[in-house]
Amino acid sequence: MQKAFPSHELIHHSRYWPIIVLVLWGCSGCALPGKLPSQAIVENKVIATEGIPSKSTSETLSGTKKAPSVKYDQEIKLLSHVTGESNSAPRQTANAPVELLPPELEPVPKQIAVTPPEKGQYRLAQAITPYTPLPPAPPTETATRPSKSVLEDEWDTQLIPQNFTPWWTQRVTMQFRPGAPQSQVDVNTLIQETLANSSQVRIINDDPIIAETAITQAMAEFDPKLFIESKFNRISVPSSSTLDTGTNFSRLRENNWNSNIGIRRKNLQGGEIELSQQFGMNTSNSIFFVPPNQGDARLTLSYNQPLLNGKGEAYNESLIVLAELNTDIASDRTQAALQDHLLDVTEAYWELYLNRVLLIQKEKHLQDGIRILNYLEKRYNIDSLQSQIARARAAVAKRRSELIRVEASVQNSETRLRALVNSPQMHASPDLELISVQQPLDVSIPVTIEDAMATALEYRSEVDIASREIEAARVRLGVASNDLLPKLDLVLESYLSGLKGDFDISRAWIDQFSLGEPSYTAGLVFEVPLYRQEARSRHLQRTVELRRLLSRFDLTVNNLRAEVETAVRYVRTANRNLQSQYQAMIAAHADVEFLQRRWEMLPGLDRSSSFLLEDLIDAQDRRADAERAFVTAQVDHVLSQTKLNRATGTILRQEQISPEAMQEEAEFSYENDQPMPSLPANSTSKQGPKL
Repeated sequence: MQKAFPSHELIHHSRYWPIIVLVLWGCSGCALPGKLPSQAIVENKVIATEGIPSKSTSETLSGTKKAPSVKYDQEIKLLSHVTGESNSAPRQTANAPVELLPPELEPVPKQIAVTPPEKGQYRLAQAITPYTPLPPAPPTETATRPSKSVLEDEWDTQLIPQNFTPWWTQRVTMQFRPGAPQSQVDVNTLIQETLANSSQVRIINDDPIIAETAITQAMAEFDPKLFIESKFNRISVPSSSTLDTGTNFSRLRENNWNSNIGIRRKNLQGGEIELSQQFGMNTSNSIFFVPPNQGDARLTLSYNQPLLNGKGEAYNESLIVLAELNTDIASDRTQAALQDHLLDVTEAYWELYLNRVLLIQKEKHLQDGIRILNYLEKRYNIDSLQSQIARARAAVAKRRSELIRVEASVQNSETRLRALVNSPQMHASPDLELISVQQPLDVSIPVTIEDAMATALEYRSEVDIASREIEAARVRLGVASNDLLPKLDLVLESYLSGLKGDFDISRAWIDQFSLGEPSYTAGLVFEVPLYRQEARSRHLQRTVELRRLLSRFDLTVNNLRAEVETAVRYVRTANRNLQSQYQAMIAAHADVEFLQRRWEMLPGLDRSSSFLLEDLIDAQDRRADAERAFVTAQVDHVLSQTKLNRATGTILRQEQISPEAMQEEAEFSYENDQPMPSLPANSTSKQGPKL
């Protein structure tokens, strides 16, 4: 085939010839002057990225060639004419010579040719080509070294200056709606009221009480049981033999009445002991029934002990252990749900604080706009323009609409807080104004991921729940392993009996102790399913459940670590964000003050005054945004600490709340739960104290 078609391979390779020719042409330096920018771009990329000068640039910077070649000089001249960029003083024409280096530039030694170009060299490379490379890379020993803050993991405890107090600090603790009832609240007061009055907290606290009842139900299996059995039986069967009745009676007729009273109990080893006393009265038409009208008594003591399946305390107490584990799991879930609810209350409080501060800020922002509008309207016939007044009116209208939305947000936050706390004092008046008196603290407590993770592993309910679920699965697996064994029971029984005629039951009961002799029975009961499919299937099920719970425990720990790491980073981010927002707010205030003074001093009829007014209004908007961002950063900083406590499971400990005490209080309130007396309609009794 190759000989038959000799030109096929030649045609295939001929496609790459133009590319090879172009590469050789470009490398040989025979390119036209119009192609120089590409070459310069490549050289500048090498300079910027690798820090190594190209051959032509190195030769030029070293000063070894004072008179460059004519072709290279023409290329530089043409490029300078195209780009129009030069760091020298005047712009030069295409035919004018280009001064590439200052006369005092020293040649670069060859032994330091691998160092990055200096500042003057980098500017020279920028003047040669329109391509803007990255700044030169620092030396290797400093490039791979992390910054000081990252390396040392610095933590600032004081985030903003101690002598700084926001201007809205006092105003936020004042009443916004005069004439309406008010109540001052803080986080601790709200949490105490929530624990005392919230319906959600009551629902959460009832779960462990419900689960604890299963322990008593499981222990009831070992309680003694008193039983009474009474039965009347009439028999009327055809007589198939004269031995049945002894006469020619065609049917055998008997009347039996038996009563059995006793007590039985199951022990922790699985054995069951029973003591019973039986009484009976029997009649028959058979002549062999002697004595007639019998009265009998029988005292029986029996014991049944499993030897394989169902033996041992671990097997028989498994229900109690499982009930205790479920109770502990319910308590852990109660703590988790309670912490989530308290976190919601805390977030609702700081949301109320944030909205109240935003309302104050929006009011001041609106007043600043109204002040500018009034100033322009008063000077309309002097030096203000209609366009300036229209711009100020638009800004005032926009700020007024923002104020309306923030007022609604404040009331919505109060409604949400009342629903979470569910305090009777809060629901006493629908117009009640909640005033947030607790201010955010701008101090941060240093914490590391390792310490937070260790605390979370100790206090997080999810870890305890996962470990207790594994323990419960092991108990179920042990029960399933015991069920694989065959059934082998030891049966022991002994009894005394007495018999008298004329239905004399009392005499028969005495005779069972005086004349009767003990009878006894001993034996074994063995039973095993041939295939044991149910037991094997249940054992496999419990094994897989245990394996799944072990994997879930690893997943819980991994998720917990991710949550803790996120919470710690959130705290650090909130700290740095608070510092940055403080600087931005200070700068925004300075910008507004500068533009305000400049606008007041500038004549109004000048066109630049309109531009300056626009800048002033925009600067006020930026200042409002900076103040909003700062107070938001303050709230985020406080909430980041609370969320970190939630991630480590220490909210209840921070608030000094004992779940055991709450559960005992819930049980006490359940035992003494009585309907509240209804007050008359004209009752003037005072309500509880305000929050």
